[in-house]
Amino acid sequence: MNVDIKDLAKGWYDLGVGVTSSDIAALISGLQALQERRDHVHIRSGFSGDPGVADIEIYWIEDDTPSNMTLDTSPPVSPTR
Repeated sequence: MNVDIKDLAKGWYDLGVGVTSSDIAALISGLQALQERRDHVHIRSGFSGDPGVADIEIYWIEDDTPSNMTLDTSPPVSPTR
C-alpha cells in the first residue's frame, strides 16, 4: 500500500492511497470488522523512509452524523496518478 499527500493550496489536501489486490482484501475485511465492532481500524506507516502520512484512522460514526466527505466510485475523468 502506498499513501501520498498533495497540497491543493488554500488549506485543501488530496490524500492518495495506492492498493494491491491483497490490500483490497485486507481493507474489506477490516471494514467488515469495523461494521461489526463499531470501533476503529488503522492504516499505518512503518515510520521509515521519507516522512509522510503516519496513520490513517477509520472510525465508526452513527448514520445521522453530518458528513463532510462522500464515496465516489464513478470512473475518473482523467488519470490522477
